Amino acid sequence: MDQTLNLYRLQLIDHQMDQVRDHLQAVQIKLEDDLALRQIGEQVQTAESRCKSAEQTLHQAEAVVTDQKVKIEQAESSLYSGNVHNPKELQDLQSDATFLKRRQSELEDQLLEEMLALEEAEKMVAKLQSEQEDARAKAAEKNLGLHQEQKMLEKELQKLSTERGALASVLTAESLQLYDRLRQQHRGVAVVTISDNACDACGSQLTPAQAQAVRSASQMAFCPSCGRILFSG
Repeated sequence: MDQTLNLYRLQLIDHQMDQVRDHLQAVQIKLEDDLALRQIGEQVQTAESRCKSAEQTLHQAEAVVTDQKVKIEQAESSLYSGNVHNPKELQDLQSDATFLKRRQSELEDQLLEEMLALEEAEKMVAKLQSEQEDARAKAAEKNLGLHQEQKMLEKELQKLSTERGALASVLTAESLQLYDRLRQQHRGVAVVTISDNACDACGSQLTPAQAQAVRSASQMAFCPSCGRILFSG
């Protein structure tokens, strides 16, 4: 009977631990599910992505401008080298140099636009990051009560875990294995009381002899219908 009583007590503790864990999970979800903080976080990510893209575009524009400068230097070198004497060739080289310089001016204008775009993107990132810090501070203040509740629940869970360990130490390995198996099979309820000679879990009626066995037997008694361990209370 002591084994059955201790298993019933163990189940009460396990039930309390399940409730505390569920409560802890609910608190954790509330802490993580801050809509304002999540929205500003998404905005920061988007702004940072745009900033990175603008930076890459700027680097590409800088590379194009550099290449254009090289082309101009090469064209002017050919034009003023003195190696070309044919008037038609000289005219063509002059035209190429003029075109390249005009194109260089366009590319530099584009480069300036990309620099300004990057500057604006960086300002937006800085602004949103500042807003994100403010949102975090507000969330921390708002969630202070939840954090306190979380700590209290964690302490309660630790206390129950200690109690469970002490109780489990006086139970046999066979009893614990049976208890764990039945608990898995029956949604956490391995040990049930009886009322009016009936199983309180499934309602199965016990014979007078079975009910008496639950109250007085030195060994565990089981519900003939659901198979749970019966406890007379």
